[in-house]
Amino acid sequence: MIKILLSSFLASSLLSAITIDELVSKSIEKNIDLKGFEKSIQVANEQIKVSKNWKNPMLAFKTNEIMFDKPLSNQKEYGIELSQVIPVGSKLDIEESIAKKDKNIQIFSLEDKKLELEAKIYEYSYTILILEKRYEILEFYQKNLDKLEDLYNSLYKYQKASLNEILNTQISKLDLKIELENLKTSIDNAYLNLEQISYEKIENISEKLSLKAISKEFIESDLLTHPKVKALEENSLKYKEIAKLEEANKFSEVTLSVEYMQNKEQDFANISVAIPLPIYKTENLNKVKANLNSNETNDRLQSLLHNLRLQNKIYLNSLNQSAKNYELIQKEIIPLKEKIQKNLENYNSFDLIKPQDSLTNLNELLNYEIKALEEALKYYEAYSQLIYFSNKGIK
Repeated sequence: MIKILLSSFLASSLLSAITIDELVSKSIEKNIDLKGFEKSIQVANEQIKVSKNWKNPMLAFKTNEIMFDKPLSNQKEYGIELSQVIPVGSKLDIEESIAKKDKNIQIFSLEDKKLELEAKIYEYSYTILILEKRYEILEFYQKNLDKLEDLYNSLYKYQKASLNEILNTQISKLDLKIELENLKTSIDNAYLNLEQISYEKIENISEKLSLKAISKEFIESDLLTHPKVKALEENSLKYKEIAKLEEANKFSEVTLSVEYMQNKEQDFANISVAIPLPIYKTENLNKVKANLNSNETNDRLQSLLHNLRLQNKIYLNSLNQSAKNYELIQKEIIPLKEKIQKNLENYNSFDLIKPQDSLTNLNELLNYEIKALEEALKYYEAYSQLIYFSNKGIK
């Protein structure tokens, strides 16, 4: 009956489990902040559509000879005037190019936010997995302390153990109880943090811990295509286009006006053409500002690339060191402690080995399991950061 219940529990857990990549995909679909960027992209698309449109024409209704202190003149006139600003040169093409770059900047900003979200989901997910494994080990540790206390109580009757050993074991149990409760709270909060950013209520995460060293080539291959890098590149090009636009604005449009008038004697029309005179040179100042902004953006781009490379190296060093430590504990230290444990359990001479030594060594073995998990936590913290900084090159 117990086996049937256990099998049912495991089956239901597997059915409700979700992989981290599945969680990332669902989170991207539901995240409200990302939807805000998608709406901005839609607005940018509309801006591109109207970027080459002419300005609306102006219609004016006209009259003259309105006298306030004299009789109305027989020469009073009425009419209408239609005027249209006609773009010349490459102004509209440049404005369309700027609108397209604004859209691209929004797209790259969206991709950057997706990358941040994915990295954070990986961090929270692996933190949960490691904390849950730590909780399982501590529960086993708690059972060993119960056995150790019972053993000390039995030995105390035969004066083979002291009262202090019993009391210290009880203190250790209470300390462990506090640690377990704090750990349970940390796990619950980690699930809530994950739900907060993913908009998914998670019950179980289906993922295995797999620690391995990673070569730096993997984290540098996609650096130049990082969305934050691409956004700055596009922003720099946008400022250059703005500089071109300011130059084009000097002779960018002609205003054509057609006027139809009439009085008692005749109907007539007037036609006028107006062109801008760039005598104040404000366009030159705006052009200089745009070029300066482009240069400043290029400096920020170089600074970003510098920081990305260094951050990648820092996190990669931490990751590889944690992988090395984890392997050392799992493949060398723990097998030695297990060998000691086997020897203690097989040795029956109380004269050479105290019976409590077996439980004490087992607790030390569990401590090394916990140390291995601490290295795993450091590993996946660095791994999660590298997902963002390497532009998923680590994956």
